[in-house]
Amino acid sequence: MKYLGGLFVGIILFAIACTEEVVDPILPIEQFFIDSELIDIWLTENAVTDTIIEPNSQIRYTINVEGPATGISPRFNEGDSIRVNYEGRLLDTGAIFDSADSADLALDNTIPGWQIMLPLMSEGDEYTIYLQSIYGYGTSGNGSTIPENANIIFDVELIRVK
Repeated sequence: MKYLGGLFVGIILFAIACTEEVVDPILPIEQFFIDSELIDIWLTENAVTDTIIEPNSQIRYTINVEGPATGISPRFNEGDSIRVNYEGRLLDTGAIFDSADSADLALDNTIPGWQIMLPLMSEGDEYTIYLQSIYGYGTSGNGSTIPENANIIFDVELIRVK
C-alpha cells in the first residue's frame, strides 16, 4: 500500500510527459517579421550590400543587370505574360528547387512575390529577389521540395513582356 502513492504519481507524470504540447500558431505578421530578419541575417552573412527594399512589400532585391531604358515592364492588372529565365533556391540551404530558360508564364499565375516584383522590372533586367515565405509558398510549402514557411531566393531575367 505504501508504494501505491508512488505508483500513482509515476502514472500521472508519465501521462503528462506523453501528452503533446500545444503550441500556439505563429500569426502571419509574426512569421513575416521572422522571415525578414532571417533574410537580413543571410544578406549580412553573405556580404550582400547592394540590397534594395521595396517599400510597400518589404521584399529585398538586388539589381544585377539593368536592361535598356526602352524596355517594357509587365502590367499585372492587364494580364500580361512574360518570358523569363530563372532559378529558385531555398534561402537556408541554397538548394535549387526550380529553374527554367525561356519560360513563358502568365504573370497573374505566378507566386505573389513575382506579381509584386516583376512589374518593377523592364525587359533585359536581371534581379535577385529574396522572398519572405508569405510571398512564396507560405505555410503549406510546395510538396517535398519547399518546406512550409520557407524563405526563397529567385534569380530572374525578364526577357520579354507579351
